[in-house]
Amino acid sequence: MAGLSDQDVDIVIEKFQTKVSISEKPELGNHYEPNTSEPIAQPLRTLDEVLLWKPDEDGFNVATIPLAKRTEAKVGKPYTLLCHDMMGGYQEDRFVQGVPKLECYRYYHWQYLDMFIYFSHYFVTIPPPSWTNAAHKNGTLMLGTVITEWNDGAERCKQVFASESAYKTFADKLVAIAKYYKFDGWLVNIENPIAATHMPQMVGWVEYLTKEMHTHLPGSKVIWYDSVIIDGSLKWQDMLNDNNRVFFDISDGMFLNYTWNEAKLKDSVKNAGERKYDVFVGVDVFGRNCFGGGGWNTNKAMSVIRSNNLSAAIFAPGWVMEKLGREQFITNQNKYWGILDEFLPTHGVSSLPFVTYFCRGYGEQGFRNGTVALVKSWCNLSAQQIQPTFLQVPQDTPDGKTGHQSMDHCVKDGFNGGGSLLLRGTLGQGQVHPYRIFETGIVPSHQLLVSYTVKCCNAVDACVFLDLGGDQGRVILWTSGESAEDKQPMSAYGLRESEQLDPSKLPVSKTTAKCTAYAPLKEGSHKNMQDIVFGCDSSSIHCIGWQTRHYLLPTSAFGEGAKIEEMGVLCFPTESDPPKMDYMVRIGELKIINPDSLKNSSTQVSNLTMVDDSWHNILPHITNVTDQASFCCTLKWDYPYEAMHYDVYVSGVNRDPNHNRDLATSEVVFIGRAYANLFRVCHLLAPTVNGKEGQLEFKVQPSTQEGFVAPLAAATRIRVAYS
Repeated sequence: MAGLSDQDVDIVIEKFQTKVSISEKPELGNHYEPNTSEPIAQPLRTLDEVLLWKPDEDGFNVATIPLAKRTEAKVGKPYTLLCHDMMGGYQEDRFVQGVPKLECYRYYHWQYLDMFIYFSHYFVTIPPPSWTNAAHKNGTLMLGTVITEWNDGAERCKQVFASESAYKTFADKLVAIAKYYKFDGWLVNIENPIAATHMPQMVGWVEYLTKEMHTHLPGSKVIWYDSVIIDGSLKWQDMLNDNNRVFFDISDGMFLNYTWNEAKLKDSVKNAGERKYDVFVGVDVFGRNCFGGGGWNTNKAMSVIRSNNLSAAIFAPGWVMEKLGREQFITNQNKYWGILDEFLPTHGVSSLPFVTYFCRGYGEQGFRNGTVALVKSWCNLSAQQIQPTFLQVPQDTPDGKTGHQSMDHCVKDGFNGGGSLLLRGTLGQGQVHPYRIFETGIVPSHQLLVSYTVKCCNAVDACVFLDLGGDQGRVILWTSGESAEDKQPMSAYGLRESEQLDPSKLPVSKTTAKCTAYAPLKEGSHKNMQDIVFGCDSSSIHCIGWQTRHYLLPTSAFGEGAKIEEMGVLCFPTESDPPKMDYMVRIGELKIINPDSLKNSSTQVSNLTMVDDSWHNILPHITNVTDQASFCCTLKWDYPYEAMHYDVYVSGVNRDPNHNRDLATSEVVFIGRAYANLFRVCHLLAPTVNGKEGQLEFKVQPSTQEGFVAPLAAATRIRVAYS
């Protein structure tokens, strides 16, 4: 693909005229932060707010990532639910487009979770879209919360349970809310007494809500919290028994209160019968009257729960940050979940496309194509990618020789997003270090396009392996080939298939009893793939040490009925007789996709429009800037496919908002990334024109869910003339 210019392509350009009229602040309503106009997530605080809620009025808060398919255990296993109660909820995570700071609560151990509940003490808690996107990308269900408590809660319950019509209207709204915002169910937490005369209606409501959620959102869950019992009293049982089983029978599960003992758990197992895995035993990480005391002793409670073969509901693991502080949060977070590892069955993602940059949704800076695109800290969980399944690495290599190994996330360098996967170790002569990274269950029913991006240190290289189920062995994606490109069959995608190699000649072949090996695409096929990935002539892109290898694997690479069960990396010395050495290898990207998706790679957005535009004085915290006005607007567009994200650019400004440097107004500068088909431009500094006409031009560049970037030179744009 040659480089494109405005003269080479058909560019869709919309035009918009605006008059600079300074107002104090944008007036956009309660879905936006009042001073900055940033879109924010919010709960519904009253019954009237719920009943008056309408769809299509809050597009910024709609999750965009569908729930990924996940690996499932061959035999039944207890589930793990996390209930996120962090300082009342809606902290930094309420800012839909992220925040310019690093010290936010973030979660990335999704391999342990079956469900994630976003909890607050507001009446109806709608999960911020960033949490739903991150959970869905990793195959985890996301639930909101309905809670009533104290006198206000009792009054709401009187209204909702006054009649069948009233409770059905309320339930229908909850179903519509979950469907619109694209999350997967509700925790129901009634923490106030219910009048005996209203109990039939409340039971009817739970049953109706569960049925309607299943009808309109297949796979969704309604979980009842152990609180009110059958006579309407507020009496926590800490077990499943005849006082509360009516709610268990008409919902998808029960979240037990925290003050249980082992005898109550044993009775719960008996009472649950075949549905014992639908009993979620509550564990309060803050340790309030909880078995074991919570905190670093959460494992004591988990040990008892699992010994009774029950599911677990871990409440308020934000303790790690709230109690221990923000400074050592990542260290403490990893320690906490590491302590629980033995009690938490894992799952991986098994659907295509499988694409990850290993980004955790935060960074000290932002990377694009191996270079720094953003020079400030940031956090946005919508940017989080599929996270590794395995946290521990083997301490002994397959040949029996010991070599130190570690695997961690690194924010100091990355290929895309906020960081990369860092593999470190000490290699001795003849050693190869294997790293298990992902559990998966991908069934290769067609050709697969696989790629990975690495940055290696001196004298050490790395390759990816795919472990197949049964006796199918391992597929090694080797670093180079032997024959010329034209010796390989041409595919329907304009790419040559990868060359099959003799694995016995490879230094990594001893890592497994049975394997096949393939070489990366080379020459023209490699160049074509790089052009598609970057959306331009890739020879102009300098990735600063990062190397990407692409493979087009034929269906013959996988035996009949084969399944990719694990993915990992092999690190090895490049010299035949190396000295003992320390090494670092960074993995910046790993993709497995259907090559049919190549046909969508250059599709641009359409119907780009601008709404809610306004001009303001510069915000008070911005200093040493003159001859500028502050511009706000919302950009909206259409895109026919699921996107990974959209990058938004502007020209016509003379200050770079991400690098704090001067610009020529002709320069095109990156200003932000959207994860939905709309983006809020918040207080962009535009040059004042003193009676003349100025012009801003916004461009939106889509990236497909496979990570292919449409050409920026042909991006749809909107020109804003102002005076």
